[in-house]
Amino acid sequence: MSDGWGDASGIEGNYEEDPPDGDVNKGSGTQETNAPTGTQSTNETSATKTNIKDEWNGRTIYIPDDVLDAMEDTYLESQLKLRKAGQNEFKKNRHFYPLLVQFGLEALSDADVEDIRARLSEISDD
Repeated sequence: MSDGWGDASGIEGNYEEDPPDGDVNKGSGTQETNAPTGTQSTNETSATKTNIKDEWNGRTIYIPDDVLDAMEDTYLESQLKLRKAGQNEFKKNRHFYPLLVQFGLEALSDADVEDIRARLSEISDD
């Protein structure tokens, strides 16, 4: 999908276009090599966005299916809300996951012991 929104899987549209495999400048964006001064300049998109795999730390997490389903639904609902509000893009890896973790951290830090135990019980029952 070329509108920057990606699809529900979160795979398409999460990264700026990657150069072909084997390119030594992978993730650096398009460069003009025939600049009159002999210098290389990047296009505007590459200057403002980089591939998050090159900048951020990755983590593999394991999530129960019902929680994963709720995450997918929440991603799509959030994407729709932002689109209706005129937001140009909402990518799963660049935008949604960090928001999900930030909101989750805030809620978890405000939770008392009984709230935490109740949620743990829900996870354990699955």
